[in-house]
This record gives sequence, structure tokens and C-alpha cells, in this order.
Amino acid sequence: MSIREFAAHLGVHERLVSKWEAGGTRVHPRPVNQAALDTSLARSDEVVRARFAAMIDQPLIDRPTPEFDARPDDSARAQYSSDAELLTLVDNGAMRGDALGTISERDLIMAAAHEASEHAGRAESTNIGATTLEQFDADVTRIANDYVHASPVPMMVEMLRVRRRVYRFLEGHQSPADTGHLYLLAGTLSGLLANASTDLGYHDAAGEQARAAWAYAELCGHNGLRAWTRGMQALIEYWSERPRRAVQLAQSGQQYADSVTAKVRLLNIEARIWSKLGSISDTERCIRAVDLARSQTGTDELHDEMGGVFGFDEPKSHYYAGATYIHLGQAEPALTATDRAIDLYANGPQEQRSYGAEALARVDNAAAHLINGSLDGAADSVLPVLELAEDKRIAQLEERLTGLRHRIAGPRFRAAVEARTLDERIEEFCGASAARGMLPIDPTL
Repeated sequence: MSIREFAAHLGVHERLVSKWEAGGTRVHPRPVNQAALDTSLARSDEVVRARFAAMIDQPLIDRPTPEFDARPDDSARAQYSSDAELLTLVDNGAMRGDALGTISERDLIMAAAHEASEHAGRAESTNIGATTLEQFDADVTRIANDYVHASPVPMMVEMLRVRRRVYRFLEGHQSPADTGHLYLLAGTLSGLLANASTDLGYHDAAGEQARAAWAYAELCGHNGLRAWTRGMQALIEYWSERPRRAVQLAQSGQQYADSVTAKVRLLNIEARIWSKLGSISDTERCIRAVDLARSQTGTDELHDEMGGVFGFDEPKSHYYAGATYIHLGQAEPALTATDRAIDLYANGPQEQRSYGAEALARVDNAAAHLINGSLDGAADSVLPVLELAEDKRIAQLEERLTGLRHRIAGPRFRAAVEARTLDERIEEFCGASAARGMLPIDPTL
């Protein structure tokens, strides 16, 4: 009986029988195939069963070969008995020695074909479906947009939960396109975690998350994530008092900015850093470049479609401009920009109202009033900030309010009772912040 006939007799593919033959005692057929083999043996005559019993009692080296029909090229197959062994000869460089003469042309061609089909079959298999990827996309979009008006710590828990699910899928097998999609999800979630880490005052952790986001952006080749991550890294360096490194990162991001929003964001970040360095000319150059960028076209799915933390809308742009003018000590343009940011946040859609950016704009507005000598104007601007819930008192607020206290303590306001009262309120506010908070406790537990 030939291999093909025996396979047909069992109801399996002939390649499976070839693998059994090549594997010898190492082969362990699946239960359904073992049952077929047992049934075939049981239905055989006494001679076949006796021969089988004698074979399994003999040492492996003494066992006769199965009675499959001999093939014309059996003598040429002395060095291999399966596709795997033939391909091992190929790997070992059969062309360089006598082994080539022992390889059957047909066996070589068929082994190559079998390897291709098996590999393609594995490549087509996936551990993730379109619905799961769509759900991940929806989760990340929801988190990015909810974050601007939610407390950072609970949102970090949600970010971490979703990213861990993405990681588990990445440990399995999926198509290259789906792998790239998962890397993009991992990168955006790492970027969100970087942003949340800065809000809680952990700049080293934020830097680590941002480096991970960059690595994922490189793996999936996503320019939107590359551009956004460079901006995030620039801000981390800016907050860590490394402004020159921050400028380099912001400028580096421009080569990946396919979206107008991405270009405008990076230029606003760069302008803010130059203003901290005291370079009026470089700051003004970036501001002019923003106007030029706005006249161009181009969008990407991260900055323009997902939005939220990844967006850079009009109120946020005015807030950044206000912070830039405060660094330069220019009160009037700072007041104009921050007033506009506050108005847009207060009267815009609630789901897009970034409490953090609005609060920081109010502190900068208060600083501009102090530069103009108006203590009352400063108090009116900052009092809503001092009423923020403790779990929303992000680290940048404490840093910015500390700068405001330095201005209040100056000779101009030192003797004013109102200045002392405002300073006490700010000190009390800074005593409790989101960075010092505990994870929220479920009262039902």
C-alpha cells in the first residue's frame, strides 16, 4: 500500500502520513487520528496484527521499514526521509557538497511548495479580529477625550488596563497590518500615560512613557504619533528645566508633522520654550510660523480625528500664547490671549472643556494682572482655580501658583492685606494636589 493509499484509507492527508513515518517514536497522533489507526489495525488480518506486534517489541534500529510502495528515487533519499530533513540539508548548504546528488528534484520542488503553503497558512492566522481592534480604537478615543475633564488618577487606571490588554494581544500572532495597528494603540496609550504622569508631577516616569510611545511610533511608522510624541518629550524637558534640549525635540518633530494641527502645536511649544530662554526673536519667529502653518492643509487621525489630549484646538492655542507672553513679561498680549482662552473654554462644549488648561490660563491671566499692578484683577482670575477639587490639582498648577506667590511677595504688594489673604489661599491650595492623592476608594467595599 502506498502512502497516498494508506492516507486515503485512514481519511487523512498523505503529508500527515509522511510526517508520521519520518517522526518514528517521536510521533504522537491526535486522539481522533490515533483512533483511526487503532480501528484500521483491529480490522486487519491476524498476519498484519502479528507483524505489528513483533515490530513494536523490537529495538527501533532493528525494525523493518513500512511496506509502502517503493519509489524510483528511494536510493537517492538516503540522507532524508521527510520535508523537514530535506530542508535541513538545504540549510546546511547542500549545494556545496555531495548532498545535492542525493536530493530528488521532485522532492525538492514539493518540499518548497509545502513549506510555502504551511508558512502562508500560519501568516494568515490571527489572534485578533476586526471587532476587537474597533473596540480598542473606541476605548483610546474615549480615554483621550474624557481625560481633559476627568481626574488624572482614575483615568491612568483605565489607560493601563487597556494597554495591558493590547500587550497581551501583541504577545500572540496576527497579520502584520494588525500588529502595526496594535503598536499604534500601545503608542497612543503610552503617550496618554506620559501626559498623565506629567500632570501628577512625575517627569522621569513621563519621559519613560514617552520613549515607549516613540518606540511604538517607529515600529508602526506613524508620523502623527511621532510628531505628537516629540512635542510631549519637548514639554517634559521644558518642565524639567532643560529648555535647550526641549527646543531640539520640538524642532525634530516638525519633520513628521503632516497635519496642520501637529505643526501649529509644535511651533507653539517651541515658542513657549524660547520665551522661557528669553529669546524674543526666536519666539516671534515661531509665532509668525504659526500663522503660515495655519494657511496650509493636511490632517492626521491622531491630532484631528481622535482629538482630546492629542488635539490642539483654538482655546489651547490661546492658552499657550498667554504662557509664552508671561515668560517675556508682556502683560497686554498675555491678558488678551488668556482672556480669549478662558472665554472659549467657559462657553464651549463641556466635553471639550479642559479644566487643566483653563486653570493654567487663569493663573497666567492673574500673573499678567500683577505685572500691570492689579491685585484685584489677579484675585478675580485665580479664585476659581483655588476651588478646584483636590483630585484635579495637577502638578503644573502648583508650580505656576508658586510663581504667582513670588510676584505677590514683591515690594509692590507686600504691605497689602489682600495680597496676604490671597497668598494664604494659594498656600492652602498647594498643600493638597492630585500628585499627593490616593487612589479613590469605592465606598461600597
